[in-house]
Amino acid sequence: APVMPKPGLLQSLAFWRGLAVASLAALFIAVAVPQFRPTMTTPDTRLIASLAGDKTDVRYLAAYDARSSEIGLSHLAGDRTAGHDFELWIIKGNNPPVSLGVIPAGSSVHLAVAPAHRDLIGSGALFAISLEPRGGSPTGKPTGPVVASGDLRAM
Repeated sequence: APVMPKPGLLQSLAFWRGLAVASLAALFIAVAVPQFRPTMTTPDTRLIASLAGDKTDVRYLAAYDARSSEIGLSHLAGDRTAGHDFELWIIKGNNPPVSLGVIPAGSSVHLAVAPAHRDLIGSGALFAISLEPRGGSPTGKPTGPVVASGDLRAM
């Protein structure tokens, strides 16, 4: 019986399938991977903190998004007393607390961060919540007790 010559590489179905799969993988890597690579210019673009107190049942989960300059707050537990508001503060190092605003009532709220305060928010800084008179601290400094606090950490 005559011996049939083996088909060449270009006639091989397995070769063409493998080339198609490799091409699709290369295209996926070229398109998708840059989207998932963190930017080196802003390492703290997303920070989170779990805010709790030793002597109260007040609990919040806070997330800061540097791109939108907003803090999202999820109220998990604890109520403000009548005639009072919770106020959010940022403490960086040994600097005095800076108010980020009165926390609106609700289970999930957002606070816009003023441009002057954005540099204070970074990994290792501390968020603290104080109980203040309705409308917030009248002095610009915490006047009521700190009911919850927590360190900011990069996500």
